[in-house]
Amino acid sequence: MFITPKLLLIAFAIFMAILFLPALIDTKKFQKETKRFLKDANSVRMASVFLMIVSFLFLSVHWKLTGGWYVIVPILGWAMLIKGAIWFWFPEFTYKMAKKLYLNSENQTGLISFFELLLTIGLLYVGIYIY
Repeated sequence: MFITPKLLLIAFAIFMAILFLPALIDTKKFQKETKRFLKDANSVRMASVFLMIVSFLFLSVHWKLTGGWYVIVPILGWAMLIKGAIWFWFPEFTYKMAKKLYLNSENQTGLISFFELLLTIGLLYVGIYIY
């Protein structure tokens, strides 16, 4: 198969870096655009469909929760599938949770995006050196 766990992890890590690097650089603009995006239920549902497609890519490569480092791919796949389903069925809940978690304070947004970038570095490490 063309899609390998290594390729998926590296591509997902690059996507996360592209998504969360602007949140560190300009948090106020990132919060404004995120609020605008999450207020529109149709946009959230479209993003959820994209998220479910990506989750099916992860699950098509490896779907069983086995031991070792191979457990990362199915955990990410199942988590994205659940998140996509929640976003699809409850877009208003998605906005409320985002507003509560990280859209109120610039410090929270910066801190969460910093941890996301650390997770990105971890996924790149696992994808390049361990898989």
